[in-house]
Amino acid sequence: MENPISPDLARTLETDRVRQHTAPHVNDRIDRLTRASVAEQIAAGPEAVSQRLAELDHEWDVDRALMVNFAIAGGVSFGLGLTRYAESSVFGPRKKGFLYFFGAQLGFLLLHGVAGWCPPASLFRRLGFRTQREIDVERAALRDAARNPKPFHARALTQGEA
Repeated sequence: MENPISPDLARTLETDRVRQHTAPHVNDRIDRLTRASVAEQIAAGPEAVSQRLAELDHEWDVDRALMVNFAIAGGVSFGLGLTRYAESSVFGPRKKGFLYFFGAQLGFLLLHGVAGWCPPASLFRRLGFRTQREIDVERAALRDAARNPKPFHARALTQGEA
């Protein structure tokens, strides 16, 4: 299958911090699925391309999924931690287990903000969540194909990429 994504677009992914911290086989799988999706939509025609562009506007990227995960899990662990802490004996040991979990989540959030990676990011990448740049590359490839409807092999031959 010919690559419907131009080398210039693909180069924009090289500086993506999340991709740099993701296992190569996971990145390869996501890239392969993206190329297949672009080729399939283009082969299906302009209406399919328009529909896919609309779908991309609503696709969640990995950062958004992580933030929602942190908000939900953090809120639950903080609430449970405070409840258990308040219910424990004033004179005995305090139950802080869920508060430690909340602290670990804050650490992961800080790590993701500073380094562009945290352990939950690896899980979300394996589940198929893409970075915003990966979504933007697919969007740009579809828009390029919509503007230039020649088949890929014909474009490659005229551009000397064959």
